[in-house]
Amino acid sequence: MTVYNNTRLLVDGARGSNLGISRAVYRLTTFIADLGTSLANWNSARKTRAELSKLSDHALDDIGLTRGDIPYLTIHR
Repeated sequence: MTVYNNTRLLVDGARGSNLGISRAVYRLTTFIADLGTSLANWNSARKTRAELSKLSDHALDDIGLTRGDIPYLTIHR
């Protein structure tokens, strides 16, 4: 199945006075989508930190981690 990138159609397809409105709608939609993605990533990292923090030092050592690794792992994913 072929996937086409058609996000430019919203901006490029508009003509005349609607161009500014279409561009604004496109930018707002993109901002909201990016915000949603950021919130989902933050929540995922929060849950990962919480679960790893519950593990004992021995369990963390078994998977090759230390307590100091937890913040680094959830920030740099």
